[in-house]
Amino acid sequence: MPPEAPVSSSFSPVTPAPPAPLGPRLDALWSFDRTYCFLNHGSFGSCPRAVRAAYVAAQERLESRPIELLGRRIRELLAPSRARVGEFLGMSPGSFGFVTNATEGINSVLRSLEFRPGDELLTTSHVYNAVRNAMKFRARQCGAAYVECPLELPIPSPEDMVAAIAAAITPRTRLAVIDQVSSATALVFPIHRIAALCRERGVELLVDAAHVPGMLPVDVESLGCAYWTGNLHKWCCAPKGTAVLWVAPERRHDVKPVNISHFLDDGLAEEFDWQGTRDMAAWMTAGAAIDFMGEFGWDRVRDHNHRMATWAQRMLCERWQLDPVSPLDGTLLGSMCTVPVPPEIRTRFSRWEDFQETLYRSHRIEVPVIDFGGRWHVRPSAQVYNTADQYELLAQAVLEESGA
Repeated sequence: MPPEAPVSSSFSPVTPAPPAPLGPRLDALWSFDRTYCFLNHGSFGSCPRAVRAAYVAAQERLESRPIELLGRRIRELLAPSRARVGEFLGMSPGSFGFVTNATEGINSVLRSLEFRPGDELLTTSHVYNAVRNAMKFRARQCGAAYVECPLELPIPSPEDMVAAIAAAITPRTRLAVIDQVSSATALVFPIHRIAALCRERGVELLVDAAHVPGMLPVDVESLGCAYWTGNLHKWCCAPKGTAVLWVAPERRHDVKPVNISHFLDDGLAEEFDWQGTRDMAAWMTAGAAIDFMGEFGWDRVRDHNHRMATWAQRMLCERWQLDPVSPLDGTLLGSMCTVPVPPEIRTRFSRWEDFQETLYRSHRIEVPVIDFGGRWHVRPSAQVYNTADQYELLAQAVLEESGA
């Protein structure tokens, strides 16, 4: 990541050149409908053709001898993928379980912990809405309080994030659920510092790292958190429904999957590996997905995507003549950026959903529109198959819809 710098409201009138592609026509490695401009890898991108072939092969293998392979040998079949995922994310093989997505991982932790009346479950205003709902539901069940720390945009620096969270922690704070990369705002939180703060205050930290695997380099066991969950079907391009939940050693006996099944108390990995009959082929393919993207070089992939997201933020802010929500040098960005749209858009569309649909139907651009803090934003992603002209199309489409 670039060095930290404060937000600037004045920027060069000439946007620097975008990063060069990692290769020619990389989009051909995916199955995209090329009549659309796909700028939403952050939600879940298309699975690459080669990874999908490995997934289908795993399904075929399971179907060839379903009782033997699924019923008696599934741990053996998951072992290579578990080892590769653990190596990639800095987790020992027995320290994590497979889940279908980060939301399921968070629900597993929330349902496993006991909260008392008066306890506080803390997060920030950048929380993913599904996680917000899960926290509210669990707090309501236990008579605990859901607390949301406001973090208003723009955010000048990581220090501002840490200071706001520190001010929100009270003696009643039992658990903090903090994004490592926010879905709503695409901002990268200084999770090492937040983990240290929580340890100092005696608060357990659950890291929502839905976007982290493949976007940021990470060594989970060095973070110092109690729980960490991330998706592999986003930036690692694994099949849909592939994610992990890591738990610190002192808590592994306590955390159970949402679906309690045959292997209760046999160990974290054993309990999560079998939660009932499901398609295990996606989990078996996680290692193949990591290796496929690794053929480009993971450092190159992360660096390219970060520089493209940083360039896109600057270019869009320049085209729309709007201030950024985070430093223009990309200090707080990974492989996505969230950029406010011109205020004229709000006068032409009564709902953000209508604006997003118009971008999709009329301009054939797939990009999320985010309503954050009462202001509308777009959140384009940067994956190796994206090209600079796609973000230029977005810039022009928004200008046209704003009446410029």
